[in-house]
Amino acid sequence: MLGFLFNLINNTPMKKTTKTKLLSPYNQAVKTAYFKIVKAAKTLLSTVERHELRCTLIRKGQSGENTLNTTIHELVNPIIYLSLECDAWENYSIHFGIEQFQQECEYSMLTAKFLRILYRLTSVEQTTINIDDCINTAYIITDCSALYEAVEESQFKNHSLEIVPYKQTMSKRKQMKAVA
Repeated sequence: MLGFLFNLINNTPMKKTTKTKLLSPYNQAVKTAYFKIVKAAKTLLSTVERHELRCTLIRKGQSGENTLNTTIHELVNPIIYLSLECDAWENYSIHFGIEQFQQECEYSMLTAKFLRILYRLTSVEQTTINIDDCINTAYIITDCSALYEAVEESQFKNHSLEIVPYKQTMSKRKQMKAVA
């Protein structure tokens, strides 16, 4: 299964499309929501103390005037996965994944917050156009850490490494002040 996902991510074909469809109000609303989700995801990741869990691989699809890579943007992290894609009908969709944790921990709380943000920012209450159906649930990645390792070790170098800077939460700062 992981091999299939890895090949899908790294060998996404280019396809012909029209520029007017890509800039449709629906696609623009999905794209705007997606980048708000990316920003919120990075904010969530910035609260993780462990450096290796803040390492993120970013892939920006290459698009020209008459072509569009079916993967427009992708964020691969050991805890979360997020991708903006263009489907066969030239509509944008958001694909996601979260690392599954066997026990409740700070990381399971982070993935729960991520899911709430994902669905809140794509809800009809948050957008001028109804994009409720933009979330792609055809398959959901549940082993983000294995995907991250596979992409990192890949011979294809489509992703660039981005390290999300650590920012202490207010509760951590208060704990540090109390100890000092």
